[in-house]
Amino acid sequence: MNYQEMAALLAEKGIVLPEDAESKFALYASLLKEWNEKMNLTSIVEPEEVYEKHFYDSLLIAHGFSFDNKKIADIGSGAGFPGMAIAIAFPKAKVTLIDATKKKFAFLEEVKKQCAVENVSFALGRVEEMKTSRERFDVVTSRGFAALPVFVEVGVPLLKVGGTLLAMKGSKGGEELHAATSALKKLNTNLSDSKKEILPSDESVRINYYFTKKGRTPDRFPRSWAEILKKPL
Repeated sequence: MNYQEMAALLAEKGIVLPEDAESKFALYASLLKEWNEKMNLTSIVEPEEVYEKHFYDSLLIAHGFSFDNKKIADIGSGAGFPGMAIAIAFPKAKVTLIDATKKKFAFLEEVKKQCAVENVSFALGRVEEMKTSRERFDVVTSRGFAALPVFVEVGVPLLKVGGTLLAMKGSKGGEELHAATSALKKLNTNLSDSKKEILPSDESVRINYYFTKKGRTPDRFPRSWAEILKKPL
């Protein structure tokens, strides 16, 4: 997949990229390959795969959902997916990338600088300890950070009431959704939408879940990381 093919497929889903997105995504892909030689960011570095399995995959979550004028937290951003891709595609959004690994932020800061992505900021640390960020965001998302029950417990507390938790899952998303039933109930959050997407090259399945926070999160959540892993909700 190249940029033109990606833009055309996204446009079919109502996602229209800004005029400067082509040059920014091209530079992003170049930086990803260059920096991956210095640190382990991703196993996918060839441009055609990067466009499909990183950029396109990240932006599919905007199918039927707008990020414009929203404050977004991306947990476990890694090499910037989906958060940095969202920031490029939606310049009116304000995106905070959260990760506990400092060295990855060196790469993301370089992407921000060279690609002139002004609407992105960084938060270094463990998400379950970010008490000052509680109920500050309109959207919280993640790709590959954790199983859904864990993501619900650490992600929902960051959302404003009425905000959207957006979970990006693969073909076994239904199993994770079932496992997260108790966590969703305890954190006053309901499933509001889901979309099944297919990546064109290998027809791999993506299931994106959209959850709405219906009420304030009890103060006891999130628990410590050790408790979360020992006894998921």
